[in-house]
Amino acid sequence: MAIVRAHLEALDQMHREGASWVDLAAALAAQGVMQGTGDAAQPITARRLTALMASVRRERERHAHAARTRLDRNDLGRSQRSEAPELETPLSVPPSPKAGATLRLTPELAPRDPVDTQAGFPSAEDIRRQALAEVQKLLKKDTP
Repeated sequence: MAIVRAHLEALDQMHREGASWVDLAAALAAQGVMQGTGDAAQPITARRLTALMASVRRERERHAHAARTRLDRNDLGRSQRSEAPELETPLSVPPSPKAGATLRLTPELAPRDPVDTQAGFPSAEDIRRQALAEVQKLLKKDTP
């Protein structure tokens, strides 16, 4: 479906120029486009190609409708609606990061500095060992 999604306009254009769906499917199959996975994989057929194209069109329409609905929501402020950009690409395609931009974790997910154990505070390992020792004392059998 990714190939059809990426080349939907080109496939439509070739069909408008006179290529049949069978010819287009055969050309894709010759390039190794398969339907199914594993042992059940077969070269793509014209029927499957047209079904995938219809599915991609419906997906794009759903995404466009959802974007329009989000822009028309009353619970969003006027300024947010007016600043929202028009969507030109389907939402399933992630935007490419800007040149030179780096990704970083939110502060909640960033690694924390280890607690200074030299200042007299027990480490997590020490706390676990102490708790285990207390539990072992309780589980020891009294010897007569």
